[in-house]
Amino acid sequence: MEGGHLNDNLEQLSLESIAIKDSQDDVWQDITELVDKGTQELSSGQLLKPAYFTLFDAMTSIEVMDPRLDMGMLSKEDHEEIAQWDIQRKLNLHEALWISLQMFRCEMTWHMSASLLQTIYTCNYFTQYSMDQMVGEEESDNPVRDLVLYPILVGTGLCCRYVWNEYGRENVFREEDVHFGAVSPHFFDEYSQSDALRLLDVAQAYLEQKKDDEAAQQLLVLVHVRRHWLQGLAWLSSDDGNERALEELARLQQVEWRISESGQCVRGVFDRKCMRRYPSAAPTKPIELASIEKSYQTLVQMARDLHELLGALEQARSVEHLMYIFQAIAIRSPQPEPFVRSVVMSAFERDGRVRGSESLESFARRAILEVAAAPTKALSAVDGEMARVLADWFRTHCQNGPRQRRIALKYLGMWDAMQAVAEQNDINAYGGDPSQNPFWTSSWIYLMKLLLLEEGMLAGVRLCVYLDYEMPLLFGYLTQVLEAHVAHIDRMLSFVAQKSDQQPRAMQLLRWRASALAQKELCLAEWLIAHACERLNVFVAPWHKHSGSQSALQAALRLDAEPAQRARYALRLRAMSMLGSPSFLNFDGWKATVAQLDECRIADLFEHASAALLRARMALDDGRRHGSSSSDPELAAWEAAHKPVYHAVLANSVSLSKLLQSHVFATAATAELGVTGDAAQRNRLSLLNADLNAAQGMQPTTNKKKLKKIKRERQWRDDVNKLVSDKLQISWSTGKHPDWPIYTFIDP
Repeated sequence: MEGGHLNDNLEQLSLESIAIKDSQDDVWQDITELVDKGTQELSSGQLLKPAYFTLFDAMTSIEVMDPRLDMGMLSKEDHEEIAQWDIQRKLNLHEALWISLQMFRCEMTWHMSASLLQTIYTCNYFTQYSMDQMVGEEESDNPVRDLVLYPILVGTGLCCRYVWNEYGRENVFREEDVHFGAVSPHFFDEYSQSDALRLLDVAQAYLEQKKDDEAAQQLLVLVHVRRHWLQGLAWLSSDDGNERALEELARLQQVEWRISESGQCVRGVFDRKCMRRYPSAAPTKPIELASIEKSYQTLVQMARDLHELLGALEQARSVEHLMYIFQAIAIRSPQPEPFVRSVVMSAFERDGRVRGSESLESFARRAILEVAAAPTKALSAVDGEMARVLADWFRTHCQNGPRQRRIALKYLGMWDAMQAVAEQNDINAYGGDPSQNPFWTSSWIYLMKLLLLEEGMLAGVRLCVYLDYEMPLLFGYLTQVLEAHVAHIDRMLSFVAQKSDQQPRAMQLLRWRASALAQKELCLAEWLIAHACERLNVFVAPWHKHSGSQSALQAALRLDAEPAQRARYALRLRAMSMLGSPSFLNFDGWKATVAQLDECRIADLFEHASAALLRARMALDDGRRHGSSSSDPELAAWEAAHKPVYHAVLANSVSLSKLLQSHVFATAATAELGVTGDAAQRNRLSLLNADLNAAQGMQPTTNKKKLKKIKRERQWRDDVNKLVSDKLQISWSTGKHPDWPIYTFIDP
């Protein structure tokens, strides 16, 4: 709010506080006193602003606690630090070691999704737009800087340039994986690959003359590491350099890391508040630089991941093999760094070519023909859109976890539409009789759609999207889907078996069947265990943990009512309910299925789960036999991709076996654990109503028979609570098996 009297007073204050001078240069003045006096003149609701200061400026620049504003504040210590900067300062080896290690930490922290402004751009040497002409020249009067430090920085800059160019392919996403910012990066662009390698040779030669110095020995290690990483990145950026890149990455892992000291600190070299120069591009979250050891581990892990994954892509000879490789990437925990995932995506598909040679359409047709003897007429449905969606299916496995799940659920509708088109093409090729028509193309698309559906739902477990009480619903629905999956593969196998020349296709389908069957049995076991835990009040919905107040009880009643349950069911399975296939299990069907389980004793549920885990293990063991030889690469890739499933089966089998043999289970199986689900599920509303009436100080308006039943059920609930708290502790975790809960039953 502007007022004449107020403006006059503040204008006088400003004239007293600031002596305005006519000058061509910017003059910075301390306005602390002016602001202090000005705020005393302002009353609540008033705003003082010059005419050019818009509301947009106010909203974006004067936001309280906005770090983009706070970062511009320089303390006395900051000024003292900045004053120490001197690009002409003569350095010794210990000082060069400290600067090089700090830059190495900045570089590796950048790889961990930090921004350039928080890491690499904090180095004042790095942000100089032109280096001294004496870089790499033996006649330099500052040899450590020009012959050691600058070559290492040039090599670092070129490595960053290769990484930035890879990020420019947009395989990974801004903010989710890497903070790009709006600053145009400067990585000593005037230096080429040959220039950087020549300078590293100069640094190596100089340091080898100083071998007696401990700092020189450690700088030599950094030079060797930089050389191999630089050459590896250079080969990765070329179209056909993967083999040479793998050699350099292998050499990098063999370098002996002998960094025992951090050198001698040089003040002024790193400007931690350099972001004040780029306020619009500054990230909103502060970070801590990774330690030297953590930085080295990050580099070695990236080299190891690139060597392993690119080597696997080179060796893959079939689409099936590639599927297993990418499925294994998806469930890795923790995931590879964003740069590694981007390189793998580029190596798989770039500029519309798969692995640099095969078109997307050809790749999609080959994927179908590996499992289906589809005629040329039916394959006409494989157009550019379908081929792109298939390539995206592979690339999705390299995205971060949340994006994997989002894309999987989003693409379900696209695969469903493609299946409808392919079905019509199959009918045109073979006729409309389902008993005679193998529906090769549409069957393959349906198979892919089922894989996408299952991966999307299991990604929710990995990301802890689902609450404990939702586990029965999740694994119950997945059991139905996987059962349809097994039946679908059996149908495909029946048509393959009719021809004697279909052995390779049958082998691949048998591996897919073993996988689907094992996961179906594991899902069934997880469902039964989760249902039993829910009945034992271990998995309790948040609204059941009420405080006993009337409002909490009334809220629990509303959330337990059927309309609320239907709404939650529809929300969780919204993407699946819109598919043409598999048949969607609606809410009424789900409740009927749960009612059937409620008739089983809790002890029986645990025993049936144990039997299901045994069948899952047998299916996995059977899948290991479906290979052309013991060295079959597809079989080896299948085993690697299914290790988490196998471990989850074994871990849960051991845990359940201990429970079934425990004293607690033997004594409780005929008592509390023997009660059917009627007591746990069907009277929940009655119990809540009784609690609500008691909280209101009213007598329940029910007959004596119902009151007696409610009392009996409340007693059962108290007994179960005592059993769980005093005799049997049940918990679950994912850990090494991110897609599958591992249950733990502890007998105190």
